[in-house]
Amino acid sequence: MATTATTATTTMPALGKLNRLELENFKSYKGHQTIGPFRDFTAIIGPNGAGKSNLMDAISFVLGVRTGHLRGAQLKDLIYAFEDKEKEAKGRRAYVKLVYEKGDGSEVEFMRGIVGGSGGSEYRIDGRVVGWEVYNEKLRELGILVKARNFLVFQGDVESIASKNPKELTALLEQISGSEEHKREYEELEEQKALAEEKSALVYQRKKTIVMERKQKREQKVEAEKHIKLQENLKELKTEHYLWQLYNIERDIEKLDTEREVDKSHQRELVQELSDSEREKLEKQKVLAKYQKEISKYERRIAEKNSRLDQNQPELLKLEQQAFRIKSKIKSTQKDLNKKEEERKKHDTKIERLQNDLSSLNERLQNLEGEGQDVGGRIQLADDQLQEYYRIKEEAGKRTSKLSNEKELLDRQQRADIEAQKYSEENLQQLRSRLEELKSLEDEMLAKRKRSQDARKKHDEEMALLKKEEQEIRRSNQESRSQYESVKLQITELEHALRELKATRHDNERDAQLSQTVAALKHHFPGVHGRMTDLCRPTSKKYFLAVTVAMGRFMDAVVVEDDQTAKECIKYLKLQRLPPQTFIPLRSIRVKPVHERLRHVGHNSKLFDPILERAVMFAVGNTLVCEDLDNAKILSWSGERFKVVTTDGVLLTKAGTITGGTTSGMEAKSNKWDEKKVEGLKNKKQELEAKLEGLPSHREIQLRESEISGKLSGLEKRRRYAEIEEKNTKEKLASLVKEKKNIEEEIRQIEADSEKRDTIIKKRAEEIKILERRINEIVDRIYRDFSRSVGVENIRVYEETQLAVAQELAEKRVTLSNQISKLKYQLIYEKNQDMESQVLQLRHSLTALTEELEKVKEREIKANQEKENIISEINKLKEEVDELKSSLDEHDKSAQHLNKKISSTMSKLTKLNNQISIKETQIDNLLSKKQEIVDKCDLEQIALPTTSDPMETGSSTSGPEYDFSKLKIELRKEMSSSEREKQEIDYKHRIDGLISDIEKTAPNLKALDQYAALLEKERLVSEEFEAARKEEKEITDKFISVKNQRTTKFMAAYNHISSNINKIYKQLTKSNTHQMGGAAYLNLDEEDDPYLHGIGYTAMPPTKRFRGMEQLSGGEKTVAALALLFAIHSFKPSPFFILDEVDAALDNLNVAKVAQFIQSKSCHGVRTDKDDDGTFGFQSIVISLKDSFFDKAEALIGVYRDSERSCSRTLTFDLSKYRES
Repeated sequence: MATTATTATTTMPALGKLNRLELENFKSYKGHQTIGPFRDFTAIIGPNGAGKSNLMDAISFVLGVRTGHLRGAQLKDLIYAFEDKEKEAKGRRAYVKLVYEKGDGSEVEFMRGIVGGSGGSEYRIDGRVVGWEVYNEKLRELGILVKARNFLVFQGDVESIASKNPKELTALLEQISGSEEHKREYEELEEQKALAEEKSALVYQRKKTIVMERKQKREQKVEAEKHIKLQENLKELKTEHYLWQLYNIERDIEKLDTEREVDKSHQRELVQELSDSEREKLEKQKVLAKYQKEISKYERRIAEKNSRLDQNQPELLKLEQQAFRIKSKIKSTQKDLNKKEEERKKHDTKIERLQNDLSSLNERLQNLEGEGQDVGGRIQLADDQLQEYYRIKEEAGKRTSKLSNEKELLDRQQRADIEAQKYSEENLQQLRSRLEELKSLEDEMLAKRKRSQDARKKHDEEMALLKKEEQEIRRSNQESRSQYESVKLQITELEHALRELKATRHDNERDAQLSQTVAALKHHFPGVHGRMTDLCRPTSKKYFLAVTVAMGRFMDAVVVEDDQTAKECIKYLKLQRLPPQTFIPLRSIRVKPVHERLRHVGHNSKLFDPILERAVMFAVGNTLVCEDLDNAKILSWSGERFKVVTTDGVLLTKAGTITGGTTSGMEAKSNKWDEKKVEGLKNKKQELEAKLEGLPSHREIQLRESEISGKLSGLEKRRRYAEIEEKNTKEKLASLVKEKKNIEEEIRQIEADSEKRDTIIKKRAEEIKILERRINEIVDRIYRDFSRSVGVENIRVYEETQLAVAQELAEKRVTLSNQISKLKYQLIYEKNQDMESQVLQLRHSLTALTEELEKVKEREIKANQEKENIISEINKLKEEVDELKSSLDEHDKSAQHLNKKISSTMSKLTKLNNQISIKETQIDNLLSKKQEIVDKCDLEQIALPTTSDPMETGSSTSGPEYDFSKLKIELRKEMSSSEREKQEIDYKHRIDGLISDIEKTAPNLKALDQYAALLEKERLVSEEFEAARKEEKEITDKFISVKNQRTTKFMAAYNHISSNINKIYKQLTKSNTHQMGGAAYLNLDEEDDPYLHGIGYTAMPPTKRFRGMEQLSGGEKTVAALALLFAIHSFKPSPFFILDEVDAALDNLNVAKVAQFIQSKSCHGVRTDKDDDGTFGFQSIVISLKDSFFDKAEALIGVYRDSERSCSRTLTFDLSKYRES
């Protein structure tokens, strides 16, 4: 929000005002509408949603306020649209025109329109299209600052002002004061100033460094001269030292050459003896291989037999289990058969008994038919007598109906109780029979359970014994297997070691052949010295692998004197068809000298005899040997790089690669000096193999274990069957006992009910008899005349003799018929039961099981026979293997004796070769040392004195002959080793002293040239430093200028607002009761650079103590915010001030005060006069809903909603004519 402040003090604004607005299709205003004219104090009123805020948005829009503050996302959203589909229509446009009236009465029209569907803005001044910059500049001339928004207060801005923190107040003041336009330049210059200061400091530091370096170069110049003098002294001393060493080497070579020739003759004799022994050993190995092949063949056959035996064993166990199951089934089937035959006999007896009972009942039925005919021949009544009988009976029935009903009821009850009693007796009889049957079954079940328990206990005992035996076998098998694995592992390790040593033995054989070849070469060519492995040997065993890795392919190289000798040797090898060899010609190779200072790196250990140093140095060079990989990394990669090898064979090269791990061949090469291991390892292997033979056979243990496991499985099944049977028996027994208890309880209940019922029947019979007597007495009186007429004593005689007997016969007939039918059905049911087929089926099953058992037994006998045959064959094969092994052992002993002989010869030959090699190595080492001294001299540019004619010295060695006469006499005399060592130490101390002095000097031989260059560099840096300081001063001056401008503008605004805010706040808060009003003031957090820090705003309402702004009430905050807004507006006042519902949070009293303040600044011509505080008035346009506010306005603009046109409309009402004078 950059603004322009032309002066630091308040000036008189243009005495203009907002005259009217013209709107077309803006927001809720449809079509073209003119709003106004606006008075000095105009209030905009209307209901919520009528369009009051849209009117304020229209003023803001035409004055260039951004769309984001106008409650719209895009400009096209500000165009009137009744429906959403209208928003998509093309060609829509809107504009707002503000007519501004100047103090002289002239008008200026500002118009902003929304063009086309794209939503772009078009600015016009007095109808002329202009750009935004021109438009904004014109507004600024009138005192309207668009970015600072000094002309309007949106709804909610008051609350925003009240809640601003000190930093936000500072930002607001920067916008108002115009100091913000210097902010970017201020920050850029501040950054440039920091960079210039940094650049100046860096150049100064460079200058300081160069001056110091120049002083150092002056010191180095003196040091260089001293260094050159010491170098000359060192060269003279080294010349004398190297000449003395060469003199001693020449004398030692002559002595060693004589001793070597004596040893070579003895060597040839041993080589011939070794060749004869090797031929004999080869024949023995062929015989041993033949025996081993036969033994392997027999062992394969034994393994095949054992495999067949293992395959046969499960089948045999399966047959045994199958036979046991079949026997169990036969036993069970036989038991079922006996039971079924017994049931069949009982069934036949039952059928016979039913047939006899049926015949007896038929006879009784025939007898009852005869009795019925006898009864029919008694008293016979005539028809009229029967009619009379029925009439009288009907009459008697009527008279005795009550008693008859009672008697009938009792008879029915009596019959029911009798039937129930009869049913109870039958039921009781059945229950007693079932109880007897259950007792019998219980006895059988108890006996069966005891048999099952006995069988289970027996099976448990047998299983316990078998499990114990199985555990013993497994423990024995585990121990045997553990011993077997342990011994086998040891044998494997020994075989591995022997294989490696065999490679060593093979290498020894190869070494012997190579030794013969090298011996032949030495015999034919005098310049051949020998192989590297024969010429050197590490002084300690722990360095074997390290030296092997360090030498690499040169391990078996042959050392010769020169190129010609090497070529002649290669030609000889081709003619003799011998394996190719690598040759090292001493004269033509260049050996890098040993850096003496490397001997002081870490712990120093010399791995070789000094006389062999030349040969080793060619193979390994300046290779360092250390104990572990960490030290190797430090030596190889810290500072200067070296080739380093560890004692465990890890190689670190100068290029930074690491070669780790070892191969069996490399280890074999490193262990080639341990030849006595072979015999000891073979003896130990034989002992372990004998121990392995003595261990129990794993297969036999496994067979026994499988057999026991099979038996256990069978017993487990039988025990499980017995347990299941016992469980079923127990369940059945419990069910029987429960049923027996239920039956006994039921019997007791039925007997008790029968006794009660019997008592009731007897008591009721007495009652029935009494009723019968009473009925009979009545009936007898009625029937007295009729009885006499028919000739009976009373009518009951007739009824008892005729009717009762017939009724009884009928009942008996029905009973007998029912019993006959029941017996017939039972007889048919029993005959339909096919007991014979079940017996026959069980007999057939028993026969089939017997036949199956016979077949299984035959297969079992056959399998056992096959097993015995296989075992017999295995035993025979083992006997033959033992015989072959015995013969093999005899030949092996002979071969071992021969190996010992070869080993002894090899040891002698090796010892002799080592002696020759040592001498040759010593000679070669001396020659190498001589060559190394010569190379050192070449390398160090030391010229040794030589004779003009080599024949004068009589030396046999090729190359230049050195003039030892230059040596002092005391240095040419014969010296012992200790004297030589002492002299060597003396030379070393003197050389080390000079080297130490030279190293201490640390000269820079280019110091003179560098010193001149530094003087020139110092001059250039001084010029650069002066330029940097000048640049820094210029930027600092610019920064201070901008800073002063920014501070001046900011402080002008701050001082004005700070001096006016207390007055304005007092005006807004004073009242009749509080004439002084409240107090408000601003304070800066920091006086220096105030725009970089906060501004504190404090307001104290009347009668209240000091509190923070956040602790004031909503109304108090609003009054304080309004005071700040009016104070800010007074600094750069716009000609009009638009307020949108700023009184929302105020009570009526505060609303009246604010209205009075605005009235005092706007009405009655005060706009043209300067106040006591030095400020001018302004046109006020207020949106308010409170009558205590807008009743003080000079004009009202009423906004309402036109429902017919669906848009906002306005009405203007001038109140000035209604004011009281």
